Amino acid sequence: MADKLARAAVLNARLSTSLSQKKIPSLDGLRAVAVLLVIFHHLHVPFAPEGRGVLTFFVLSGFLITWMLLNESERTGDVSIRNFYVRRILRIFPAFYVFLILSIAARWITLAWPNRSLLFDYLSAFFYTINYRLALTPNIAHTAQHTWALSVEEQFYLLWPCVFVVFHKKLRRLTYVLIAAIVLINIHRLVLFFGLHVREKWLTYSFDTRADHILIGCLLAVLLKRGVGTWFWNWITARTWFSLVPLLLAIASIAISFHRGLAYTFSVGFLLDPLLTAVLLVQVIALGHSRLWGWLNWKVTVYLGKISYGMFLYHMLANRLVIVLFGTHSLWFRLPAVVAMSALFGTCSYYLIENRFLRLKTKFERRDPRKATAAPLRPDSLWPLQAAPSPENS
Repeated sequence: MADKLARAAVLNARLSTSLSQKKIPSLDGLRAVAVLLVIFHHLHVPFAPEGRGVLTFFVLSGFLITWMLLNESERTGDVSIRNFYVRRILRIFPAFYVFLILSIAARWITLAWPNRSLLFDYLSAFFYTINYRLALTPNIAHTAQHTWALSVEEQFYLLWPCVFVVFHKKLRRLTYVLIAAIVLINIHRLVLFFGLHVREKWLTYSFDTRADHILIGCLLAVLLKRGVGTWFWNWITARTWFSLVPLLLAIASIAISFHRGLAYTFSVGFLLDPLLTAVLLVQVIALGHSRLWGWLNWKVTVYLGKISYGMFLYHMLANRLVIVLFGTHSLWFRLPAVVAMSALFGTCSYYLIENRFLRLKTKFERRDPRKATAAPLRPDSLWPLQAAPSPENS
């Protein structure tokens, strides 16, 4: 019995090894899948699930951001909010604002100078509030409307580091805080939909109804770092085919949402789908070497994941340019053309903008040598692994 408990307390070797790596396997591949799902949905590819790409980005972002903060806390005994925002600003802002300028210029050249309403749309995108403008405005259709997802994430980044700093040495309490927040947001969403009959757009785009998807990723990182539920993580990663279960359940949930509509989506789907994504995330990290999931770590998949931010930013503009340059063609012409043009824009964005600004991190981050020997987290909040460096994936 004691041996069984001892084995249960140690995380699966493949999973623990993968999580300890500087670059966590399979995550770039998941980013590639997520951005392709976004493109497929916006191009109205038959049976392309609505919102699955963005939901995957949300869970993945919450996990990686929290994992990075946990590693910093474990390594130095503290967390620098200043350095966090420096990293986020250099990672997100330059590429985004270049895209926004090019998007406005393309609109001006191909159509006409944006009217007053459209200018307000672009201003809301500029200040990362376009998610609420979409939630409140009947019709918005331009090449920056999809950046509502970035608005949700940026609003989340304003709050999460401050909460994390308060609880980063008390991970058990942080776990309870995350669970409580996820439950309350789900109750809030149910009340809005069934009680107050709030519009679909508000429930889809607003931060207060979507933040739980990012928080589920945060919770996953905290649970893994604490070593909570190791028996479960070991069990779901013990066999490769086990990873088909959450995948098939997610497909079933998508099918049900097609038939049952918004009542299912905003009650069951918005809770079940991110949970299934979190489980699958753990499985593909551990099983990235397998034949079933090895393609997530192919060079081409990893590369698409690396440039996925730029692909996400420019895919609507790429679609507009394909239509302008080649006219309205069948989906089977437009789809590969838009994916290829998005990849081209993403490559330019990554190498000409993103990479250049990321190199500036060391110039702006504040380093305190006294924290290098700071006391670690309390023993009851550590998991069985040594501290790992911040993942490059983030």
